[in-house]
Amino acid sequence: MNRAGVYCNLVTGQEKREVPFATHTSCTVETVNIHRDYDVAVIDEIQMLADSQRGFAWTRALHGLRCKEIHVCGGLEAANLVKAFAADVGDDFELREYARLSPLKYVRCLSSIRRLCIT
Repeated sequence: MNRAGVYCNLVTGQEKREVPFATHTSCTVETVNIHRDYDVAVIDEIQMLADSQRGFAWTRALHGLRCKEIHVCGGLEAANLVKAFAADVGDDFELREYARLSPLKYVRCLSSIRRLCIT
C-alpha cells in the first residue's frame, strides 16, 4: 500500500512500523486499538470467532471497534454468529458473497506438527 501511495502503518505482536502521515493501519486482530475512532474496519478470517484459543480477539474486535462500518471477511460458517452479534447491539447486517478469483491450493507444511497450510 505504501508503494502505491496509500500510507499505512503496520502493527503486529512482533513489530510496529509507523509511517509518517499514514491514513490506514494494518494490524493483527489481537493488536487492534479499540480505543480509537475509525471510519471503516475490515476484519479478516471472521470464522476464527469459533476458535477456542484465539476467538476472543475476533469477538473483542467485532464488539469493541469504534467505527462507522465494519466489514468482515471469511468463512460463511460465521455468518449467523456475526448476524446475531449485530442484532444484539442494534447494528445493521448485510451479507454479500463473492466468487473466488483464484484457486485455493493446499500444501504440506514443513513442520514436526502434521497440518495443512493454505497458500
